[in-house]
Amino acid sequence: MRVIHTADWHLCTKLDRVDRTNDLKARVEAVAGLCDDHAADVLVIAGDLFCDAASVDDMAAALDHLHATFAGFFGRGGTVVAVTGNHDREARVGLVRQGMRLAAPAGGRHLRPGRMYLLSQPLVAALEARPGDVAQFVLLPYPTATRYGLPNDKFVSTAEQNRTLNERVRGWLADAQSEIDPKLPTVMVGHLHVAGAGLSHTLYRITETDDVVFDHGFRPGWVQYAALGHIHKPQALGGQQTVRYSGSLDRLDFGERDDDKGVVLVELDRNGVVGQPTWLPIAPTPMHRIDLTGTADELTGLAGMVPDRGRWTGLIRVVATLVPGGPTRDEIVRAVRATFPRYTEVAWARPDRGEGAEDAPEGVRPAADHRATVRDYLAAKMAGDPDRQAVLDLAELFLAEDGR
Repeated sequence: MRVIHTADWHLCTKLDRVDRTNDLKARVEAVAGLCDDHAADVLVIAGDLFCDAASVDDMAAALDHLHATFAGFFGRGGTVVAVTGNHDREARVGLVRQGMRLAAPAGGRHLRPGRMYLLSQPLVAALEARPGDVAQFVLLPYPTATRYGLPNDKFVSTAEQNRTLNERVRGWLADAQSEIDPKLPTVMVGHLHVAGAGLSHTLYRITETDDVVFDHGFRPGWVQYAALGHIHKPQALGGQQTVRYSGSLDRLDFGERDDDKGVVLVELDRNGVVGQPTWLPIAPTPMHRIDLTGTADELTGLAGMVPDRGRWTGLIRVVATLVPGGPTRDEIVRAVRATFPRYTEVAWARPDRGEGAEDAPEGVRPAADHRATVRDYLAAKMAGDPDRQAVLDLAELFLAEDGR
């Protein structure tokens, strides 16, 4: 059985002012091409199929494109197995899953080939890609209280909730061993943060306050390959070729502008992984940063600062320093807009902090943006209130509109 491992597609996303839909569609089509070229039987998507601001209509359109793009793959019995990530919002994913019949298989733990599954609860399931060619999948969505059967109002802090979820996932995995057939190869698919993973945003460190962090050795010994998502930088964790983050589908912000992108091809037989997993590269969207130091000549020469192809297909981020007697903000923005159709933003550096020094490092988002702050505040404020979940669901609708 041939499995292609990918993750973190973040369909329907935007980067500042630029809609990334066409960039991501092109990479979805590239993945479909790799599935065909390498005769893959299964495509696993290890979480974050969508961005958190995606509307139900956006998600349905993205899935229509996915199904059309993978029509040949499904037609020959190929199967897509995806788990939900931290950006896959529960209510909207639930609606789409019902409307497009992407839910877990009813009445059993056997996946039928030739269709797509989107799992929002942990599950052990087997798939027979062709007669006698069977593998089992341990499917771990991103840990939330709802997905792992915990009450939402039990915790006094995010750190406590994350520690409890960590224990819950590890306990679920221990119990899952009783459902595993030791004669079959086993793939674990999880949207998880494992300690020791290298991050694209080197200035940012994740703690229990920010995320559910698992020990490096948490993978059960009965799993032959761990297909991980959540960390966007592709890597073999701790040098173990069978414990992999595939990385995100495309470069999603400027913190990833130097990252390679691609998928991992894994071949299985009854004894487990055959040989070493293979990295299959996908050409990412070019990203270019331009630093303007405040001279008028820079504006007339903007076009020459980026390779011609990147000017039209890539994303441009401009960091400009305002100096006395130099171009004004309005002049800089008008020149950038006229030269680069796909510029994401013009950021303003502070001259007193040195050339090119911004107020915040590129690509790094604060641990809690305003949407996360609102969620945490409401969750704590309404602890024990019978209307708590209804208010949280309503807040998600407003936050989704705010993010669009």
